[in-house]
Amino acid sequence: MASVAQAVNIQQVSDVEFRSPVVPSYIERTFGGQTMAQALHAAQLTVEGKLAHSLHCYFVGPGDSSQPTTIRVERVRDGRSFATRHVRVYQDERLIFVLIASFHKSGDTGPNHQDPMPVVPAPETITESPYSTRIILKEWEDWDVRLVPEADRDAAAAEATGAGFRHIWFRNTGALLADAPQALHQAALLYMSDMTLIRTALLPHQGDRIQLASLDHSLWFLRPVRATEWMLYSQTSPSAQTGTGLAQGKIFNQRGELVAVAMQEGLTRTLRDDVDATTANGNWQNV
Repeated sequence: MASVAQAVNIQQVSDVEFRSPVVPSYIERTFGGQTMAQALHAAQLTVEGKLAHSLHCYFVGPGDSSQPTTIRVERVRDGRSFATRHVRVYQDERLIFVLIASFHKSGDTGPNHQDPMPVVPAPETITESPYSTRIILKEWEDWDVRLVPEADRDAAAAEATGAGFRHIWFRNTGALLADAPQALHQAALLYMSDMTLIRTALLPHQGDRIQLASLDHSLWFLRPVRATEWMLYSQTSPSAQTGTGLAQGKIFNQRGELVAVAMQEGLTRTLRDDVDATTANGNWQNV
């Protein structure tokens, strides 16, 4: 399988248009994190001297993982401290995804605080993959993903955060990211942030037959990130209602620094008896 670095190795066609590679996949529908990372990287290539600090995405329609995409970037604004880009992703001239991202020049100073990192076991002490029987293990072989066992979760934190709650350690193990610039590590983190988040909304509803698909995704980069280092993804789901679920994730490095915050809303519609759950999840044709 292609690594995340290979997935975001997009071809620049013109000043504001890019073409994505076809990434080998076990999944029929294009993985949302891949599309987000490619769109962000296209925007990054049109900005000089600034790094992404926030982005907001909408999944408009299904992507075919066997086909390339066309990525078009609109230069909305270039200021002294901030720049804004609007990105649209197409397949066969069919719009499948939109992103708006803001970029910030480094060097500004101001008040500094953050939420504390949860107290959990170190990733090296967790040896069993939480997805050993699932497609995720084959699809993302350049990621080491380890679920903190339920017995090791902070009971007080679980009570405070509500029904949907879990911690996941992750890091990228691909050699191509080792010496990559910060922009590429940001794209890799965005890729990973979509991998497990929305399923947090289903944790209180184990056994329910649900049609699952990502609807939107937002992420804030708060501090420098290194996707090749261990990061803790602390995930909660504050609400699920009317066929949609909301999930939020705080991402910490091992030094306890809060490096990013993600929010995602997904379709969590109860399946009708005549719909096959194995084909409905992630399938926009039925949405």
